[in-house]
Amino acid sequence: MIVSALKINENLEEQVERPTAGFPHFACYEDVTMHPGGYVPWHWHPDVEFIWALQGGIRLDTNRHSFTVHTGEGAFINSNVLHYKEPLAGPAPIMLNQLFDLSLLSGFPGSIFEQKYIMPLVECRELEAMVFYPSSPNQRRILELMRHSYDATELAEYGYEITVRNDLSSAWGLLCREAAEILSSGKVTASQSEERIKRMMTYIREHYRERISLEQIAEAASISERECLRCFQRNLNTTPFSYLLEYRIRRAAEELRETDRAVTEIAYDCGFGGSSYFAKTFKKQMECTPSQYRELFIQERKMHSKTMAEREMESDDNRGGQDDRA
Repeated sequence: MIVSALKINENLEEQVERPTAGFPHFACYEDVTMHPGGYVPWHWHPDVEFIWALQGGIRLDTNRHSFTVHTGEGAFINSNVLHYKEPLAGPAPIMLNQLFDLSLLSGFPGSIFEQKYIMPLVECRELEAMVFYPSSPNQRRILELMRHSYDATELAEYGYEITVRNDLSSAWGLLCREAAEILSSGKVTASQSEERIKRMMTYIREHYRERISLEQIAEAASISERECLRCFQRNLNTTPFSYLLEYRIRRAAEELRETDRAVTEIAYDCGFGGSSYFAKTFKKQMECTPSQYRELFIQERKMHSKTMAEREMESDDNRGGQDDRA
């Protein structure tokens, strides 16, 4: 499945799909540049996430850290961690992502798997994310398991759910070993700053259509305006108004992609005072006009649909060849 836009609710939580009932796992093929603005916005999800870089590279930011993931490398993103992705220079980054609820591995609440191997990692807020490199034998094996489980999901042959669960369980066991040093340093709970930034980001998402002041954003987290500025800089490396502007542009881009509404109507609905200012701001951030963006997205969506259809035909041909040999 191709993902080109996230479903994020008012609390910045991504609404993760569950294609198979009773199987809390989701895999997707993601071209980061296909998202509005060419990046994945700040968000979080209760699921943990494994990323395998098929092509290009990304910068992965969390509250406290910044990582880079290049072709052939991978990454783990912990449960409930606020994170952001943007492409590195070079080819368009193609990521093979897997998101899953940890009940897939733990089996049932209170199991030894949950108590001994899962909760220590999930509760360690210092372990926001980790990058895996093929130069390390242990991490190379994690990468192999990540790719194998992703491919099994794509083929969806009988019993693939068992294969995916076995692969991810093995990868998790190796992850526990890789994280041992971080875990031994002690648990770090979610910081006050992290909770504040989530509240202020939520306020912006709920009121982006209106005129918003710095005072109002700060009041959403019960802090001073000065602390509000520090909080945005410390956690997101940006300002409240830059985040607000980017969010308005993202919502406008979503409207351009998903509807045929007039550009002027979209501009006013997304909090811009006029269509000319909207067009100028949109072009600065997206490197094209609103009308050009709408047309480019239509063309790119057609191209990606064709590519995925060709991949599916290739998979069908491979399966057919295996059946002939059988």
